[in-house]
Amino acid sequence: MAVMVSGTAGLSACGAPGAASPRAAVRTDVPEPATAQPLGQRPAGIVRPLPGAPEGMAVDVPDGILAVGVRDPDGVALVSTATGRVRRLVRLPGAPRHLQLAGPAGPVLVPAEQAGQLFQVALPGGAVIADTQVGRQPHDAAAAGQTIFVGNELSNTVSLIRGGKQVAVEPAPLQPGGVASNGQYVAVVGVRGREIEAFDPRGRPLGTAPAGVGPTHVRASPAGLFYVADTEGDAIIAFRVTGSGPRQVGDVATEPGTPYGIAIDGRRGLVYVTLTATNRLESFRISGDGLVPAQTWPTVRQPNDVAVDTATGMVFVAGRDGSQLQLISPGTPGRPAS
Repeated sequence: MAVMVSGTAGLSACGAPGAASPRAAVRTDVPEPATAQPLGQRPAGIVRPLPGAPEGMAVDVPDGILAVGVRDPDGVALVSTATGRVRRLVRLPGAPRHLQLAGPAGPVLVPAEQAGQLFQVALPGGAVIADTQVGRQPHDAAAAGQTIFVGNELSNTVSLIRGGKQVAVEPAPLQPGGVASNGQYVAVVGVRGREIEAFDPRGRPLGTAPAGVGPTHVRASPAGLFYVADTEGDAIIAFRVTGSGPRQVGDVATEPGTPYGIAIDGRRGLVYVTLTATNRLESFRISGDGLVPAQTWPTVRQPNDVAVDTATGMVFVAGRDGSQLQLISPGTPGRPAS
């Protein structure tokens, strides 16, 4: 069993029946999600059709809404968390890769990559309440208080948005991808630079740290830790941020499969990560600063993102290839993780 430990631990993973063989970490120019293999197992739970190659999700718990980024037409689908069925489609001039909420009930932060804009979509109605021009290819966005941080992937910058207006632009790690906030600090992952940088809520840079073989995305836990998907290293890396910057406090190997999307259920103490290459979802139990592998489930094809309804424990997986949404209830049995 691979367990996250303090400091820097080895990142090799144990093989498992039906899983791909462990692979050597290979550094590419820019980490990307793996191309999924054909499905080898029936996906766990319930599968709903969701046209538009869904990717990028966020859960509005109070209103029971799952916001999902879709394509052709570009926009955000507002889906019932109870049924997995679309309530409304909000059309936008560009599709998002990732979605987050500015608060527990929204608005939804929608970085439209092709348009170079950040849209804010109110919930539950779906009205666009702000539209802000930012940098080239905004990839992810997170709110810290009244300030929204947008990672501009092809500008190597972070835009700071207040009141719907861009108020500052800060240098970022090379090719910023994932952005996350724990309310006190903001973390930005430079996918080409292979590092994580921390900011205070005013946008003041606090420092950087190496972030694995090939990191992509980051999410913050209610306890304050930031978890980074090391996509090319088959690992999750944990960081604690203080006024002195980010510091790695542990890492854990995932099962082989190229981890990409991350979601955190702070109420149940669980971290979920999608393994795009093998069409699987893996869960970890939070134990202090560490993570303990728990279960895996077969997913829909090309599972590039995962989200969780912390009220019910329902987990949602977006299958880009095949345009499907998967709902996995807390009682759905999985295979014990290696």
